[in-house]
Amino acid sequence: LSLPRRRDGMVHRRRLGGATAEFIVVDPSIGVIPSTLPFGEEGIERILAPSERDFILKSVDYIEECMLKYQHNNVGSFVLGLSGMNGRVRRTRLADILTCLASRRNIDWQRVHVFLVDERYGIQQEEDSNACLVNDALVRPLVKNGASFPEGHLVYPDTSLSPVEACAAAYQERLEALFDKQHGPHLITLGLGQDLHVASVFPEWYQAVPERWAEATRKALGVLCTTTTIFEVEQRICVNLRIIRKAENIMLFLGEGTEEAWARVKKAFDEERFGERKPKRARRTIEPAGVMMNADGVMMVHSKAPKVKTVEPPPASPLDYVLKYSNVSVVQLRIDKENHYSLVVLGAAGDLAKKKTFPSIFHLHLGRFLPPNTSILGVDDPTFHSEIKNVDDFWERRLQPYLRGQNATKEDLQEFRDRLSFVPVRMVDAESVQALHQRIVDLVQGKTKDNRIFYLALPSFLFATTVKAMKANCWSTTGFCRVIVEKPFGKNGKEAKALSDSLKDYITEAETYRMDHYLAKTLVLNLLTLRFANREFGSLFHGHHIANVRITFKEAIGVQGRAGYFDGYGIIRDIMQNHLMQVLTLVAMEAPASLEAEDVRDEKVKVLKQIRPIDPKDCVIGQYEGYQDDPDIQSLNQKNGFASRCPTFAAVVLYLDNERWSGVPFIMKAGKAMETSSTIVRLQFKKAPPNSLFGDQPQNELVIRIQPNETIYYKILAKLPGLTQRAKDVQQTVLDLDLKKRFELRRTPEAYEKLIHDVIQGESHNFVRRDELDEAWRIFDPLLHQLEVGEKRVPERYTFGSRGPVKADALIDRMGFRRYTVTGVPGFAEDDFD
Repeated sequence: LSLPRRRDGMVHRRRLGGATAEFIVVDPSIGVIPSTLPFGEEGIERILAPSERDFILKSVDYIEECMLKYQHNNVGSFVLGLSGMNGRVRRTRLADILTCLASRRNIDWQRVHVFLVDERYGIQQEEDSNACLVNDALVRPLVKNGASFPEGHLVYPDTSLSPVEACAAAYQERLEALFDKQHGPHLITLGLGQDLHVASVFPEWYQAVPERWAEATRKALGVLCTTTTIFEVEQRICVNLRIIRKAENIMLFLGEGTEEAWARVKKAFDEERFGERKPKRARRTIEPAGVMMNADGVMMVHSKAPKVKTVEPPPASPLDYVLKYSNVSVVQLRIDKENHYSLVVLGAAGDLAKKKTFPSIFHLHLGRFLPPNTSILGVDDPTFHSEIKNVDDFWERRLQPYLRGQNATKEDLQEFRDRLSFVPVRMVDAESVQALHQRIVDLVQGKTKDNRIFYLALPSFLFATTVKAMKANCWSTTGFCRVIVEKPFGKNGKEAKALSDSLKDYITEAETYRMDHYLAKTLVLNLLTLRFANREFGSLFHGHHIANVRITFKEAIGVQGRAGYFDGYGIIRDIMQNHLMQVLTLVAMEAPASLEAEDVRDEKVKVLKQIRPIDPKDCVIGQYEGYQDDPDIQSLNQKNGFASRCPTFAAVVLYLDNERWSGVPFIMKAGKAMETSSTIVRLQFKKAPPNSLFGDQPQNELVIRIQPNETIYYKILAKLPGLTQRAKDVQQTVLDLDLKKRFELRRTPEAYEKLIHDVIQGESHNFVRRDELDEAWRIFDPLLHQLEVGEKRVPERYTFGSRGPVKADALIDRMGFRRYTVTGVPGFAEDDFD
């Protein structure tokens, strides 16, 4: 018998013309098994997706296929039941599926009804409800895409009703009204929980009281009030299992594609469909046990007492019950049997790791951006962190306090905890490092490629010794090894060169990822697109049109908690030489030959080579009042014998010697203890001649706000509206692109998340190459030497919470920059100044 094959090569069971048909079912994971399939029953298929993106697309393809097939063959509405899932990972995946489904144009959404299989009751925030998830991910995108989806076609419980029983009763009435008018359900989507629950029918709930299983499986349509102690939101409302069992199709999301999970579902399906049938109960007969006469002469016959009926215990999972009649499709991520990834964080017990590194890795886990075969290992020296002896100590004392506030559920935290290991290692002890190597080997579990990423959350003076120890005793021979190093990359060009040379002795440039998190800011990533995907902007970025370019970094806080470190570096080394110089290269570079990493970085290096060393006369440094009062600074002052001259503020002017930017000043400004926190790139266009058509008007500006509230806006002139306004009555206004609003982003990833993800993918665009680092130091080294050794310049004092020293504004004004109010009058604008 020849049967059609489905997406993954499995044979799909189909209806046959006879009452009973015997045939062979081919299943790659089970083998070849004979089956007997009664007429009218369907089968099970496994859909394996190689990636998260493919998981979404295959799921949506299946749902769309069901909808279109029904709408083509029937005149009624397609009824879709959705289960809300538990945990942020699964709920985000469901939201992505629904948003993608909303983009499918072939579906007649007027002929679709959607109901919630389950809902959360007693939630603290509305956005945690399943109804809100479906509204945000499906209904709103449908409206935005112009699809006609009637408001009443989404049926969900009114959780404002109290008590929960009243809410369930009202929802049951709405469902009865739906199914009185529409056939169905035609498709229900479900997830299988870690405790094997489906649709908020939790084993712990019905096993505690046996009568609840009868309630969950009663033949009539019903709505249950269930509870859980395992997952977020204790009280739930859900349809009974008969409604799910009645569905023509069930789509089961298993997420990670383990063979054990698939075998569990397959076994439940086979036992329910093809298990041994219970024999029909024979007619009960009365067996005479004795005959006697009563006092009236009437013969009495005694029968045996009937046997006590035994009640079967409820099953371990409702899954065994709901798979009886429906056509079942199981969607899983395909397990990569070749690669294993180990993400090793060295310095895991330190400040950077707990505040930045591990929260970023956690968000990658929540967003499903880590490969499924990824193990996360924290490593630190027990000499410095003796209180951290094992993974439990590491979790409780370091990570959990910082991860709890990441909008994650208990299930999310536990899943991440299950991926985590902690290994105490002393780098000077070879056996200790070899123990780390053996731990990784144990985690690889027979995969052919053992890929390792070493994240050095350590001071830079430890880089070389750490990499040497890893190379000698913890290096993979069957996969790639990559090393992430954090700034600072030395205090000057000489130190940076020595550091790079020391790493070069053990690892190649291709294995080295120098992290500058500013390169992964959303709008920094957008600079290439803005300039070279929009051809008109390419010609505007030119000295013919641009009067000056400003790159401004401000922090409203001081240096509390890191004054000792900061005093050794200062604002120029900490911010300008790395973060702001990287932004400058992207603003000023020529179009690369391609978007390949090396081509982009080649053009950045060309820009750096064309920048002159900074003239000390084009530099103003400052220090906020109160800096000297910090206890750490007072200790350093006492040790040095003089007051600290560390700048907490700097403004410098740079010039590029090339055709495009010749004569255009690039004004950099960075400071702490400022009036606000922001990072802004501002290109101010040249002023029109005074006798031009519209007279003396303010200069146009293209503003790129990197943080906060990422946006790009173009300040241009527009005519004032009104009957009495003349042609020359113009005022500056704004063309605004708010990325979050325009693209309806649920969350923009943090820079560290983007960079760690790039390393896993082997993407080096957003990392600093050695020649970039060398050229940046060439530009700033002479200035730093002159300020610190030559002049020993004392920084200008400025008030905490101000714009910085007055001399800085004078320098910026001298470079031709003009500030305008919202009405175009020169001065300090209230809404937009830097």
